[in-house]
Amino acid sequence: MRSFILYMGLLLVLNHIGHAQTPLSLEDCYRQAEMHSPLAAQTRLIQEATELQIKILSSSYVPQSRLNGQATWQSDVTSLPIKLPNFEISPPPKDQYKLTLDVTQTIWDGGVIQKQKSVALANQQAEQQKVAVDLYQIREQVSNLFFGALFAERQLHNFEILQKELRAKLTKTQASVQNGIAIRSNVLSLEARLLEIEQQLLETQKRRTAALEGLSLLTGTAIDTNTPLVPPPVETQNSEIVRPELRLFDAQKQTLAVNEQVIKAKNAPKLSAFATGGYGRPGLNFLATSFQTYFIGGVQLQIPLTHWYTKSQGMEIRQLRANQQRIERQRESFLLATQVRLANQRREVERIQALVESDRKLIDIRSTIRKASESQLDNGIITASDYLTEVNNEDTARQNQILHEVQLLQAQNNLRLTAGN
Repeated sequence: MRSFILYMGLLLVLNHIGHAQTPLSLEDCYRQAEMHSPLAAQTRLIQEATELQIKILSSSYVPQSRLNGQATWQSDVTSLPIKLPNFEISPPPKDQYKLTLDVTQTIWDGGVIQKQKSVALANQQAEQQKVAVDLYQIREQVSNLFFGALFAERQLHNFEILQKELRAKLTKTQASVQNGIAIRSNVLSLEARLLEIEQQLLETQKRRTAALEGLSLLTGTAIDTNTPLVPPPVETQNSEIVRPELRLFDAQKQTLAVNEQVIKAKNAPKLSAFATGGYGRPGLNFLATSFQTYFIGGVQLQIPLTHWYTKSQGMEIRQLRANQQRIERQRESFLLATQVRLANQRREVERIQALVESDRKLIDIRSTIRKASESQLDNGIITASDYLTEVNNEDTARQNQILHEVQLLQAQNNLRLTAGN
């Protein structure tokens, strides 16, 4: 018998563990929503595109080869106006043929390819930071749903406590009616109020379910009504603004700075080696009348001079620096707007904190009045309607406290989101 009891107890414990839900925090929701968002895949795709671009740029160091073919006919050819006894110099044929393989190897490109790789990496950083900014915006949606569900959860808890108290009072009042101590209308008043609470419970449950369904869609995880929500901790707010938008501005400025280096590199001297192997008529000896193979090789130095008299390089660099200044002004404007928003949110936190303190005092007063009216109802001094008036007053105070406490948590969290902490 003792073994059977132990076995059943173990089954109950395992069943409880199996049905226990893992608590869900707001940070968990943020992380899961960002991972689940279609935007998250863009980071990997941007990186893959950059890697391919760098491989393409690296192929520029590989010797560049080209096969050329040409057949021509010309109306006149080179001839020598010299006549020698017993010797005739035949002019080359008017139809000429040429097949060549040209190979070029870059020795020094002025650093263009390396700078273009740096541009590709800088563009990658800027594009990925844009994705980070877009992902950060999802947090506001997640916060609204999370705190909406948390508010409904606390309301449900309050309604259930009130419902339990009124049911106990109804049972006691029904007994008093049967004993002829209380009147029937007191029972009806309590029953009506319990029906109202059931309606409020149903409405609140629907709101909570809708909020949790929204969270499930955003996070890509199943979140049901049995999942406990963990309120975010109240932390000391860091005054420093570290929003992802600031990193985006920095990445955009860095991209422009690297582009400036590319412009300078394009106007640097270039050195390359080349080789040409060919077969044709004529070959290198333009007087030959037969097909011949030939080879040409050497090095080539190129020094761009156009930018010295057109001033194109200076204009391009000034354009890039003007864009850098424009981005810097945008950064300053964003910082100013964020600081104004933070100041307003701090005042909002202070306002709600004052309301929460006032709510606690008001609940103490309403609770004292409600207890006194409960005693008066039991003694037949007041009716159930009078008693319910005080119950409703206390319930309204508690509902306001729940609302203000959740609003305070959300306001503090909004402060963190705005600062980027």
